[in-house]
Amino acid sequence: MFDFPNDVTDLSAVPEQYRGLYQPGEEGFTLDPHLAEKLDVSGLLSALKKERSNAQGFEKELKSWQTLGPNPEAAWDEKQKALTAEFTGQFDAIIEAKDAEIARLKELNADFLITTRATEAVLKAGGSVELLMPHLRAAITLVEEEGAPVLQIIDTDGSFREKAEGVAMTVEDLVAAMRSSPIFARAFNPTGSKGSGMDPSGVPVNHATINGQNQWALNARIEDIAAGKVSVSL
Repeated sequence: MFDFPNDVTDLSAVPEQYRGLYQPGEEGFTLDPHLAEKLDVSGLLSALKKERSNAQGFEKELKSWQTLGPNPEAAWDEKQKALTAEFTGQFDAIIEAKDAEIARLKELNADFLITTRATEAVLKAGGSVELLMPHLRAAITLVEEEGAPVLQIIDTDGSFREKAEGVAMTVEDLVAAMRSSPIFARAFNPTGSKGSGMDPSGVPVNHATINGQNQWALNARIEDIAAGKVSVSL
């Protein structure tokens, strides 16, 4: 079959019946341009190459679907569900860890606020932080009111204590009540004590004691410590 090349150097290479289609050129003979244009199949070859590439892509995709089993769509749905469950589990684990960390930080914050306020109130009242703190911590809790942390005094039954109807008891109120209590009064410095270290009744004064690890308390009572009114425990 003759392929009708565009250029030939020797016309004898062209079948005799087709020689009239070639014209003399610069180097041999050239196929009639109108006929050459009609015989140009480069565009068809390009399109064919593209279709073959698409067919190969479809074949690969078909093989991928076939690996999912006789019902590819159902298998794909199951795979999607499995992936969704996996990601959901990982997300839930992250949220759970974050919630636990938030709860831990809230607990530390509550502990710090309770300890700080109780220490301040006890020192102001001339009491022993070391002796009174365990009782204060058991009676004070931190709650949120309108998004703000508030210290509340709780009773033995878990209810909030009030110093008057509708008026919540404060940490300072609780310390004052403990000072008046016959049980806890011994943890406070007697009022009206003299420089000799004896109260008017002749009983030795129970000086306030500050934990040496509590830097805030040390700073707050530095003058009393220097005057011997407050002792520091190690």
